Amino acid sequence: MPTEISKIRAFEYLTFKLVEWFDESVTFSKENDISTLKALKLLFFVSSVNTVRDSQNTLLDTPFDKFVAMPYGHVESEIYDAIKSGQITNIEIDKSKTIINDSEAILELADDMKKRIDVAVQDLKKVNYSIINFTSFELVELSHQWFSWKKNYQKALENNVFMYQILANEIKSEDKFYHI
Repeated sequence: MPTEISKIRAFEYLTFKLVEWFDESVTFSKENDISTLKALKLLFFVSSVNTVRDSQNTLLDTPFDKFVAMPYGHVESEIYDAIKSGQITNIEIDKSKTIINDSEAILELADDMKKRIDVAVQDLKKVNYSIINFTSFELVELSHQWFSWKKNYQKALENNVFMYQILANEIKSEDKFYHI
């Protein structure tokens, strides 16, 4: 089943904002290292920042509402599937970097969704500005500190499966880690 276009466009916009953040964070010209893995990890951290048990209308509620525990941490499964199946069209994302192909199309996202993503990105910058420069595997290690991953990945292992669903309320209510 194809992932909703609106979710894909929201991910493309978020990734566009991550590339901007990366570019503003480096003091010399350097190609971004926002790989597929790094983008998926940062998607989780942006979605979870400043959420609490009773938070509503968060990015964890919509559009990024399908997080699962996988070996490398929290993964939005529909975005992961969309990347793997080539449904992401306005950016190129691979094992080492992200290239923005069509910023005009990316910026056509609905204003209310852009605002929600912008606020979450700004909130994560305030919590840990340098997280954008963490390596993919530093981000994996950081996500492994979260109870929601530990609990649900253990369930996956117990059931001999590769992933296990994580409920948004589990993420919202737990202690959050944004620093190594």
